[in-house]
Amino acid sequence: MGERKTVNKVLSQLTQEILESGERQLLALALSSDVSQEQLDEFLKGWDIEAAPFPSVILLSYLMKTNPELSFPDSIIPRLKGVLNYCRFQNIKLYANFARIAGRLNSLEIPFVILKGGAMKAYRPDFPRWMGDIDILVRERDFHKAAGAVEELGFSPFRCAHSWDFRVAGTEESALDLHKFIQMNTGKEQAYNEGLFARSSAVKVATCGCLLPSREDMVFISLVNLYRNLSDKTSTGSVLNTFTDLHYLLGNGESFNWDTVWDSARKTGTEIQICVAAAFVSNLLPQSFPKEFLSDWMDRKEAERDSVELLYQREIISPLRAEIGVSDVIKAIRSIRPFGLYIRRRIRLFFLKRVSPSARKRILTNKGFI
Repeated sequence: MGERKTVNKVLSQLTQEILESGERQLLALALSSDVSQEQLDEFLKGWDIEAAPFPSVILLSYLMKTNPELSFPDSIIPRLKGVLNYCRFQNIKLYANFARIAGRLNSLEIPFVILKGGAMKAYRPDFPRWMGDIDILVRERDFHKAAGAVEELGFSPFRCAHSWDFRVAGTEESALDLHKFIQMNTGKEQAYNEGLFARSSAVKVATCGCLLPSREDMVFISLVNLYRNLSDKTSTGSVLNTFTDLHYLLGNGESFNWDTVWDSARKTGTEIQICVAAAFVSNLLPQSFPKEFLSDWMDRKEAERDSVELLYQREIISPLRAEIGVSDVIKAIRSIRPFGLYIRRRIRLFFLKRVSPSARKRILTNKGFI
């Protein structure tokens, strides 16, 4: 039982660091199947919309949209409606660019799967989900042909190993993230692609043809991305989006095949990521997953190691990587001064990545993280 105690401690630490008390309360309200007017009124007594971060305001606006029977104070309704309209406007801009790109890929007969927020928008067309860009996946053999076609339309690429982020020319405004595989940090990502394509169904998005992942694949991708968001310290908004996406995908009453999720995890070496991410979600929303989904993992010693590993990556490795910034040595020589500081940080990162699991737990404990 000592393993479960450590796991719960890590999950509690992550929850408190990522989401403030008000955000946790609001999340529970926004995803509840039965919100009373009394619960809403009680929450709003101690909540200041002017001081609230944007992701929290979005959550409250979602609550207003999905529960029209609830009464909201006149003083905050304009702000909530404004946030919903802002999301719609952002979506309109994204889909205008997407329609051009997708139309071009259709004409070249390059099939692609729409991912993440774009896929959720296809699942819930009337829901104003916030998106920073639209993600699509093409087969690796089609990647460079697809990327060239997008460049020909005037979009500028920012290149990564697993995807190219295309931006509106002359700006930092993201339009589309073109993937050759979904980043999972296991080295086995490509094994997932063909199954994803095979299980997807043909749909129309912005009048263009694309492939929509199955609900099982949407849950798998959401959990993998959540683990990466947690370990890399990305935005609270991304984490909250995952909660709203999973709540819909797992709660709409349709049958769901968990064997498909586990098969994808085994093929890609992401079983640990799936378990830890699901445990984080369950820590806030206990009814999200079937009871047996996590029970075996929680009682194994590996659960302690896995949860400590996530916290170690988040609190020790990720901040040091952010300090280093440039990972390419040649670029570092040209752009980082003093260069000696860069070298010292690289050496420190090298050794910190190679310490034993027990040493990682000691480091986190000494620094007060667990």
